[in-house]
Amino acid sequence: MNELTVPNKFISNEVEILHTSREIARQPSSWVKVWEKINSEQKQLISFLEPLKEKDGLNIVLTGAGSSAFVGESVSNSWVRSFECPVQAIPTTDLVTHFRDRIAANKPLLLISFARSGNSPESTAAVERANAYCEEVYHLSITCNPDGKLAQMAGDDNVHAFLLPEEAEDQSLAMTNSFTSMALAATLIPAIADGNDEQLDEEVTTLSQYGKSIINDSLTTLQKVAQEDFDRVIFLGSGPSLGIARESHLKVQELSNGEVLGKFDSFLGFRHGPKAIINDDTLVVYLLSNEEDVKRYENDLIEQIAQHEYDLTTLAITEGKTEPSKADYTINFGRQGLDPKLWSILCTLPGQIIGFYKSLLLGYSPDNPSPDGTIARVVEGVTIYDDIT
Repeated sequence: MNELTVPNKFISNEVEILHTSREIARQPSSWVKVWEKINSEQKQLISFLEPLKEKDGLNIVLTGAGSSAFVGESVSNSWVRSFECPVQAIPTTDLVTHFRDRIAANKPLLLISFARSGNSPESTAAVERANAYCEEVYHLSITCNPDGKLAQMAGDDNVHAFLLPEEAEDQSLAMTNSFTSMALAATLIPAIADGNDEQLDEEVTTLSQYGKSIINDSLTTLQKVAQEDFDRVIFLGSGPSLGIARESHLKVQELSNGEVLGKFDSFLGFRHGPKAIINDDTLVVYLLSNEEDVKRYENDLIEQIAQHEYDLTTLAITEGKTEPSKADYTINFGRQGLDPKLWSILCTLPGQIIGFYKSLLLGYSPDNPSPDGTIARVVEGVTIYDDIT
C-alpha cells in the first residue's frame, strides 16, 4: 500500500493528506532500506564505535528536540546492553540551558544526535557546547537531511554521520517515517557494533511484515477508534515503549491541532496520580510489552481501569497467545517472536494512524494541521546565547 485509504466520511473539505498518508504507509519498506544501508556501512560504523567501548568511564547521551528526543528515550536500552556504560536520553533543549548540570565533562562522551532536518538551533548548539565543555567527546549523528547543519558537521575523526535513506525525511509537519527510521537505525547500529548481526535480517523482515499487517489489515479498527468521541488520549508503555508512548501522545496532539490533549506514562507509573486524568471522553491506548513477565504488570492495570465506571474507550496493541479481555479494541499479532526493542518501534504506528484520521475528522490537514503556524515543521526563532559563566 502506497498510502493510507481515506473513506469519504473522514473528509469534510479539501485537505492536504498526500505527504502524511504516504509517509506513514511507506514505513515498513523504509525499515528494510534502513537496515540495508546500515549493513552496507557496517565497517565504517564499527570502525568508529568499537574503539569507544575501550574508553574508561565513557558516558553516552542520546539527544534531540521534540520527537527526535523521544527517539533517544525509546532506544537507550540498546546502547546500555551493547556498551555496558551509563546511557542517558537528554533533550537538546536541556543541554542548551543546563549542559554542565547534566553532563560529566571530565569523562569521555559519545553524543548521539537525532534530527530530521538537522537545522534546529538547539541541535547544533548542543554539539557546540559538547565540544566546548568536554575534555573528550565523540559525535554520532543520525539524521535524514544530508544538507542539514548537523550532517555538515561530520568530517573530523571524532564525528560520524549516518544518513537515513532519502525517503525517510518526512515532508509533512508531523514526524512519522523519520521517527521510526531513526529509532530503528539507533537500535540496529549498536547491535552490529556488538557483533550480534546474524539474526538482524530475519528480525527486520518480521518487523516490516508486522508493519504491513497494521497498514493493510488494521486500518478499519484504527479508523473506528479515531471516530470514537474523545478529546483526551493516554498512551501507556513499559521499558522502550515508554518513549514510544510519549511520541504517540504528541503525534495525536499535533495532528489534531491540540483539540485532543495527550498524556503518556508507564503502566506502573500511571497508578501514582496520573490516572486522575481519566474521564468519559478519554481514549486509553495500551502498548503492551511482548515480554510475558512485563505483561503481567500491564494486565493488572488494564483490569483495574476496567473496574472504573467511566464510559471511556480502550485499545490494546499486543503480541502473543493471549490478549486483554477488557479492551474495547485489540490489535493482536498472534505469535510471539519480534525482538522487544523492535516491537516498541512497531507500536509507534497506531498512534500515527489514529492521529491521521482524527485530524481529518476534525477538519484539519494532516500535512499541516496548524493553520495559524503555532507549530511548524522546523522550529525557528530560537536565540542561542553564550553562557555567562
